[in-house]
Amino acid sequence: MLIKITFQLIILIFSTVILRAQYFESIEKEAERILISLSEGDSLNPSNLITLKNLLYSEINDDVAKSYPDFNSRSIDSLTNHLAEFESELKNISTDSAFILFNNWYLHLQNIFYDYSKEKFYSSNKTKILFFSTSMSCYCTMKMSRIQTTELLKFVSDEPGKYDYWVIDSYWFNELQIKYETLFAPSVLVFDGSNQLLYKIEYEEKMLTQLTDHLDKVKN
Repeated sequence: MLIKITFQLIILIFSTVILRAQYFESIEKEAERILISLSEGDSLNPSNLITLKNLLYSEINDDVAKSYPDFNSRSIDSLTNHLAEFESELKNISTDSAFILFNNWYLHLQNIFYDYSKEKFYSSNKTKILFFSTSMSCYCTMKMSRIQTTELLKFVSDEPGKYDYWVIDSYWFNELQIKYETLFAPSVLVFDGSNQLLYKIEYEEKMLTQLTDHLDKVKN
């Protein structure tokens, strides 16, 4: 009897983890597609926004909601309300402005799922890329953060499955900046599969070039 209960508990935990990943990562991937498109000067395709809203409004499994405090109706409502505000502004703003506002929403998404992303990031045995962005700073810093966020997202999408990555809004979550003595945003840190810090780039306009050069050297 005890073995049966234990097995059922293991299955429940495993299913909860899968559902949690499916919910967040499906939203994250669609948001990243929109963010990259806006960064390239493309107008937002209404169908993409509808897809994102449908993913966001999909029901969260009760077991997931109970197991992970960051998955709660209040936090999800804050995301849906923020997205509705973004949508209401779209008709009156340029694509550049839409990029700025949607980047803010993307960072909001990352903030809501910070604990989940942290667990996933450090449990990966791949080479990992940690990017510190920010939702609050001077104009130049925020512009560089937006641009480099999308540069990184395009880079990892061109190497599917090769790297794990995590974008952090360091204005709200700075614990890892302090831990790794990274004083500026935007910054990027590279870790091996054992979570050893291999390389760090701080506030560098040619971040992607330096990052790819380093990763090429590691590969060779």
